[in-house]
Amino acid sequence: MKQTARVISLVLNPFIMPLLGVIFLLKFHGIYSIIYTEKFGYTLIFLALILTLLFPFISIYVLYRSRLISDLSLSKREERVLPSIITVLYYLGFYYFLRRIEGLDPIIISGFLGGCVALALSIAITTRWKISLHAQGISSLAGLCVGVCQMTFVSHTALNIFLLFAIGLVGTSRLILQKHTPLQVYAGAGIGFFIPYIFVVNGWWV
Repeated sequence: MKQTARVISLVLNPFIMPLLGVIFLLKFHGIYSIIYTEKFGYTLIFLALILTLLFPFISIYVLYRSRLISDLSLSKREERVLPSIITVLYYLGFYYFLRRIEGLDPIIISGFLGGCVALALSIAITTRWKISLHAQGISSLAGLCVGVCQMTFVSHTALNIFLLFAIGLVGTSRLILQKHTPLQVYAGAGIGFFIPYIFVVNGWWV
């Protein structure tokens, strides 16, 4: 059981969620996958791969090699703050590039800003309490997808159901591994889902 939970935590880790969001929007969404060219889609996916996955991982590895953190999984609450701040800065860098793309639907921009805000709030909470960043990550992806589907009137029911199921799967895995309490998982899931969703449906961006 614990081995399965470790695999789930590894595969559905928070760092991959922004990239999965970009892939969904530009390759699978019923409208965006048509109106945006294939070249544009792959360019943005590559940029997301670099800024939201590769660079944060490299930075965390450098912190680990410098002995500023004790393990790559960031199991100690007090060691999560610096890597998380670095990660959200990379995310904001990606958001900056999105803002500069002429003609990009504001719904997409709002969703990723909401994801950045959800992570920033989680970081603030982490300074005092070990909120589940795994739950926050998968829930942010779900909130983004559900909100975008609602605002564009495109039905991706199966995907949305899967993502909601994945929230429970990730949360359960964190509890099995005894990394969090139920309340920490619920808090991460709530912040992760509702902030991006609210940003999308209200069209909030700067």
